[in-house]
This record gives sequence, structure tokens and C-alpha cells, in this order.
Amino acid sequence: MPQLLTDRQAQVLQFITGYLADHGFPPTQREIMRRFKMKSTRGVARHLEALEKKGHLSRSHRGARALELRGATRGIPVVGKVAAGEPILATENIEGRIDLNRSLARWKDAFLLKVKGDSMIQAGILEGDYLLVKPQPGAEEGEIVVALLNGEATVKRFEKKGERILLHSANPAYRPIEVTPQSGDFRIIGKAVAVIRSLESPIG
Repeated sequence: MPQLLTDRQAQVLQFITGYLADHGFPPTQREIMRRFKMKSTRGVARHLEALEKKGHLSRSHRGARALELRGATRGIPVVGKVAAGEPILATENIEGRIDLNRSLARWKDAFLLKVKGDSMIQAGILEGDYLLVKPQPGAEEGEIVVALLNGEATVKRFEKKGERILLHSANPAYRPIEVTPQSGDFRIIGKAVAVIRSLESPIG
């Protein structure tokens, strides 16, 4: 049975999964090294060995692209809109589903939200990306959350100062959003746990 992954192992597996979906074949170790700005392929090899031991992929020595994903996939709903007073996974909110390895989407009621705008680019979240969201009503300091503020969904980094909440962009062009008890309807919908990207999107 596949074992749980570290954050970096999950990111590497996510990249391999996306690359396979776009190209029909897996990336080379050198391509993985460049994507994650590692200094050598030895670091990549260690991650691949861990993923193999944990039952998420298999490797052979027949070529540079000799990787094969293992384990079941799960169809994760893509939420097209988030509205006040509605369940996130209401049928009318779901635009489709994307199959992800169960190790990446292991949370009950996890969903994908397509990113709009450039407010989180310095966190590596680009327009057109899909955020994998773990539903939860609260957040820890510094976590990236999906929040609903006055009927509008936003993706920001969470900070709490006394009774105030600051929602920070990862782009200096945008000011923090301050939320107080007087700010109106506000709730945290969930925490962003992974980014799913088409390789047509720039990595930055």
C-alpha cells in the first residue's frame, strides 16, 4: 500500500504526473532537477528512490525516461465558483474532474480551484494553475488559503494579528487585505496543498 509523502516528494510526484499527462511520457531526471532548481541529479535520484520505496512509482534502467506511476487515481472535482451560503461541492459549482494520484489527493472532499490573476506569482502560483485545496475552516500563520470575503473567493497567505486577519498577496503590486469583525462575511474555505500546472504555463 502506498505510504504518505513528504512535501517535496509530493511535489516531485505531482510534476511527474502533470508531465505524463501533457506529453505521454515521463520527464528525465535532468528535467526534474531543472524544475526544482536542484544542484545535481543525485538529489532527484534520492526522491525517486523514496517514491519507489513508498509504492508510488517504479523505475527501470532501460532509459532516461523509465518511470512508471503506480497506485490508484481519484477524480478530483474542479470548482468553477465559490459562493456564500452554498456547499463548495454543490453540483452546480463543479465544472469537471481531474484524475490525480490518491497520494496527492488523500483528503476527503479535496477539490481543485483554477487560479485567476497574478497576485500569488512569487509563491509559484500562476494564472491558469489549479490549486489542490484541503477543506478546513481555519489556518496557521503563513499558510496559503482559499477564503471567501463578501461573496468573492480569494487565494492569499494568512496572517493573524489579534482580532485582525491580514491576507497577503505574493506580488508587491497588491496591498494586503485587512479583515476585521466589521468586515462583513468572511470565512476560510480551505488550505492550498499543491499546485497542478499545465506545462504550457510559464514556470517563472
